[in-house]
Amino acid sequence: MISSITILPPFAIGRLGSAEEPQANYSLEDDPDKPLGYRAIRAEKTFEIDPTSGEILSDDAPKTIEFKTIDPETGALRIHPVAPFLELFATDESGMLVQVTSAMLADMGLNSDNIEWRVTLANRKIERRTGDANDAIMADTGWFSDHSAKAIEGRCHNFVSDTVSVAFGSARFIRPNKDFPHIRLRFHPGKGLIYGPAFKDGVDVPPAISSVVPPDRRLYDSSRGRWYRFNDDVPDAEDTADTADKWINDTLPPALYAIFPPAPSWLYNNRAVSRGFFDDACDGFVEARLTAKDGSVMTATARICAAPPAVVPDSMFIRCLADDLEQIIDGPTVKKDEPDSVTRGRALDIVRRAFETVRFMNVTVLNGNDINGRSSLLLDTMAEEEAADTERAIHPIMAPETVDTYAIMSLHEQVYAALKGGAAPWFHRLLRQPDQVADFTDHGRRKMPAMMSGADNGYLALTHRQIDSIGKAAIQNSAFTVAPVLPERAALTPRNLTAHINHEAAGNPVSSRPVSSVANCCPGLEIDFRAVWRRIFKGLVLREYDNLVVSVEPDCDSRLQHLVGHRILRAYPPGRIFVPFLGPMIGAAPSDLDGAVRLTTSDNPDGIAPLEWSNALALILSDQQGKTIKVDFTKEDTRDVPVDWSDDPPNYDSLDVEVRHFFEEDSALISRALAQAGELTQGLCSPWQNDYRECSCYYWASARPDFVNMEPNALGLSSGDNWLQHERTKSYVPDDYSDSRLILYDDLFTDWERLLRFQVGGRDFGPDAAPSGV
Repeated sequence: MISSITILPPFAIGRLGSAEEPQANYSLEDDPDKPLGYRAIRAEKTFEIDPTSGEILSDDAPKTIEFKTIDPETGALRIHPVAPFLELFATDESGMLVQVTSAMLADMGLNSDNIEWRVTLANRKIERRTGDANDAIMADTGWFSDHSAKAIEGRCHNFVSDTVSVAFGSARFIRPNKDFPHIRLRFHPGKGLIYGPAFKDGVDVPPAISSVVPPDRRLYDSSRGRWYRFNDDVPDAEDTADTADKWINDTLPPALYAIFPPAPSWLYNNRAVSRGFFDDACDGFVEARLTAKDGSVMTATARICAAPPAVVPDSMFIRCLADDLEQIIDGPTVKKDEPDSVTRGRALDIVRRAFETVRFMNVTVLNGNDINGRSSLLLDTMAEEEAADTERAIHPIMAPETVDTYAIMSLHEQVYAALKGGAAPWFHRLLRQPDQVADFTDHGRRKMPAMMSGADNGYLALTHRQIDSIGKAAIQNSAFTVAPVLPERAALTPRNLTAHINHEAAGNPVSSRPVSSVANCCPGLEIDFRAVWRRIFKGLVLREYDNLVVSVEPDCDSRLQHLVGHRILRAYPPGRIFVPFLGPMIGAAPSDLDGAVRLTTSDNPDGIAPLEWSNALALILSDQQGKTIKVDFTKEDTRDVPVDWSDDPPNYDSLDVEVRHFFEEDSALISRALAQAGELTQGLCSPWQNDYRECSCYYWASARPDFVNMEPNALGLSSGDNWLQHERTKSYVPDDYSDSRLILYDDLFTDWERLLRFQVGGRDFGPDAAPSGV
């Protein structure tokens, strides 16, 4: 007898690619003798699926792992898509989760025909920018129980007809057999294609479109919608209701889409005219239902997304989606009874991931140094981003003469060794706290992680839970003489949500899991995790990147209906004075570089900055989900005026608001009340290839590296290539968005599978690597 069913993993990442064969399964293996060395890629058992029957024929591990292949017919380079499996589990009489098999169904008098699946996916990138619900691209397979591949076809009201669609990939209920009896579904994502606007016969198609999008992928009817040439207006056009709605819920940065050259828009007076491009990236749900002999029905749901490839498969980012999800589940602090070895192991893993991230950064450039005779004013760096926000002169973060990638890597090695040896009580003080992300003093800017952008141009902070792990490990006095001991994989029970999040489904490479995705600290390439926080307060919808209320839900409490355009300031969970959602923006005093003053601008006279949601709300979600708490909102509409926050006299309203549950009941499924299909990817670039040029945060080790093929030069300093260089010369080319030596927008749009080179061991890897390996 079973009481419920569950799909694991609750969130799976598919990755785009046009190769016929999906990515073979692989894991990452550490070398205890080289704890900061590159992780070894280990081939794992990989399912071979019969294309006709849909059953698994074998599960042999391949001899080698490849991420690209050469098409034998065309000679083109094609990336293997990551096509994850989702497994069906059931809660048995003992209260444990067990994987559902054909034998289990037979014991219940059932077979696989009693199980149905459904996949619903959406791409809402156009809708997010135009505000037109008719621009949402939606796909629904309907319920199915057979074992053929089901095409997932994205359709849109503003397409030229109901017969055209975006190919979101396919889903297949894998036929169980004697050797592989488990019940599972496979999601095969799309090819990473770019789509665009359609034109009437006789109309000349602009070369900027015809060179990228072939006729069969021109689907969008610009006479119905306004995505083609979106923003083709004067920036301060008449403030109609339409433009006002668009403004209040704009993305940040606003022009995260392919525009008519020249680009990027901020170098050209923010002139952004959309080419009308969109893509097959998407997110949504996989549902399963089991109908028993008595007609009763059990259901289960998981989330999936289709994302760009993980181009550095042997490295992890310092703060990943799994870190944020575990903080929601386990709280912002480490349990007091956690063994010291486990805490120390987790802390060492965080430092190790910081090291892995830094070695893909050209820190000399990101520091704000002039380089190769070129002024840092011409380059998009953390120092430049900060200067733009604060309206202050750009100046390097660290002393220019001391900054080199090898030097910063050496610092991380020292920290790692000190933590491992039980002698690093000082290290915790160097970490940036989540409420210090807008501390632009030299002392604040140099805290760790340094030179890395967090949510929307502020500096990166780790999660509270990561910081607490390092803090506890730093004060432990015992030496740690063995390899890091991470928490053991806990028993898979219905209530152990951490085990659900980290579940390793058979056949799935590590790049399909949350550990390979960038977290809430910045919009990533897989999903924009900031989007889940918009509806965390029941009845209200916030803008994902700051504290503005952009709408209220139809069933919103009448006391909250006036809050559109107001800003949420702080909350008062029991046991705390308050939890702020804004922090001070401070910098060095002009007359005293060791002092600090509030940084104000004409647009921000109070000198405050929004704090990223995941860390701010972790202090509330730990014990207030489903409860009502007091929240302060600005008294006035602040959508087009600066925030004026005062406690004396108070100029805010305090209202009671219910905190929603983050996960659906007894599961690790991110609640559908927080994000519908397509909403986790809606704020990302359109098409996704645009992000590799728009992004100025060159530190996403797994997704967007910067410094590759690195080796010491004659002076012992680091030399190497910009990942986006066409020719590997071992001479780094700084990115000024126009240098022809670099891969530019249209290069990526038309040839991304060849140009995005995978990195293994810090060097170009695969069939497109230079013969020398560099």
